[in-house]
Amino acid sequence: MEQALLGALLLNNKLLDVVAPVIKADDLFEEIHRRTFEVAASLIGSGQVATPVTLGTFPGDQDLGSGLTVKRYLARLCAEATTLFMAKDYALGIHDLAIRRKIILIANELAEQAYDLPVQARPAQVAGDAIALLHGLVGEEGTRSTRKEPLAEAGAIIARIKRVQSGEEKKRLVSTGFDDLDRATTGYQPGALWVLAARPGMGKTTFFVASANRAARRGAGVLGFALEVGNDQIHSRILADLAYSSRDPISFKNIMADEITPDEVWRLETAQERLGSMPLTIDVPSRLTPSEIRMRIRTEKDRMAATGVPLNVVFIDYLKQIQASDRYSGNRVYEVGEISYSLKQIAKDEGICIVLLAQLNRALESREDKRPILADLRESGDLEADADVVAFLHREAMYIQRSPAYLDGDPDAVTRFLDEQNRAELILGKNRAGETRTVSLWCDMACSTMSDHVRGAAQ
Repeated sequence: MEQALLGALLLNNKLLDVVAPVIKADDLFEEIHRRTFEVAASLIGSGQVATPVTLGTFPGDQDLGSGLTVKRYLARLCAEATTLFMAKDYALGIHDLAIRRKIILIANELAEQAYDLPVQARPAQVAGDAIALLHGLVGEEGTRSTRKEPLAEAGAIIARIKRVQSGEEKKRLVSTGFDDLDRATTGYQPGALWVLAARPGMGKTTFFVASANRAARRGAGVLGFALEVGNDQIHSRILADLAYSSRDPISFKNIMADEITPDEVWRLETAQERLGSMPLTIDVPSRLTPSEIRMRIRTEKDRMAATGVPLNVVFIDYLKQIQASDRYSGNRVYEVGEISYSLKQIAKDEGICIVLLAQLNRALESREDKRPILADLRESGDLEADADVVAFLHREAMYIQRSPAYLDGDPDAVTRFLDEQNRAELILGKNRAGETRTVSLWCDMACSTMSDHVRGAAQ
């Protein structure tokens, strides 16, 4: 097939337009074929003619055996050429064989690693790396269909908008659970990477729980990786949020401590029933690599799809608990860059939004105005570069509560704290879908709940 395809290309250079979207030089098995395709494509791309004569000695003029030179071999290729109509089928066959060879190499390497796995290596990571490599091959296979006609794509978008306007189709918005935030960002868009950053205690996990609950209740498929907190805490937080009532709130700490009244047990059971109807999954591992995250996302995506629900958004709490590869071992800046790049690619490949929680640099606490800015992102500017949305959580009540005046019982400080204790600011430091601004949220940290406004009875 390689000989027939190259011969056809040398006889009819216009075939490059047909085969170039399907194969590249590395897909060819024989070195002389790889070099011939590479040089021919270069000549044709520069406006020249690629024939056995014009290729000359570009591919080299070594003896190919039995006294056969490269020039004679190129002439023989033309004699073995396939037809114009068969060229694309031959190219597809060559591409498929190249994928099969790569699968064999990955499988052999995986077998060798499994036999000789070092004590400190994690089998799950080896498997995850192999799956990532295989997924890369799937991506190569998909490149044959990634080229889109702008006119057709524009028409499809306009047609979808008309269907939404006529009521035939619902908006594709995947809600964050907060209306003001949806208006500012257009929600959790497929392929997007969000970075939610804050100092410890500001409410990153509370936002994760509240947004995950609300997005799932509005029909979005949600997966959460709770890498920092334990199983009891994350599920106690979810129940406390779902069972919230301003008249009689239940703190997640009381749930964890089993300090619950009979009436509150009934409310928690009601929350549990509500939880059972929501497309929400919580994964509570200790540490994960990006390849392991990809593997678990694909598994959950398939599981949800089997129930008729697409996976839309994935929360990861939080960055520090993600383990980078050994490539940049010891250099955290490069490790964070590798992680953020990997998560962005996962979001694009899987058509989901990933919300990554991260911690801010301590230096901001020495400033008079402690509201975060992009420069406060800890350890890597790659987070800012890779993210579509960078949001900072800020609660002024935290700093008032730590102030000497409040600790001394100053009435003004106490009054300021009471005014601010249920207020959170979500500062959009970067927003590719709109303007950068601050979204005000109401919060009750003890009950791990947030909303657009003061919450009344259980929602």
